[in-house]
Amino acid sequence: MSQHDPRALGVADAQAARAELYDTLGQLSERLNYAKRIDDATARVGERIREERRARPLVFVAGVVAVAATAGVLVWSIARKAGRNLR
Repeated sequence: MSQHDPRALGVADAQAARAELYDTLGQLSERLNYAKRIDDATARVGERIREERRARPLVFVAGVVAVAATAGVLVWSIARKAGRNLR
């Protein structure tokens, strides 16, 4: 077979098209796999939190206390409003 053989050129074109299709499908699969993307993002955030805790423990503790206090105030205010509505 020579390089100018139409069948060989067709096979080569088909192989190139197949490779391009597989590449495109791989990219689409990566972009549309939301569960994996969420898991990856969660892992990155967890690592950032662990790094912050190691690097600056007092800032980390202050952040945890602030988040807990905010959550407590939010729950308390919702419970208070719900209690008023029950009266």
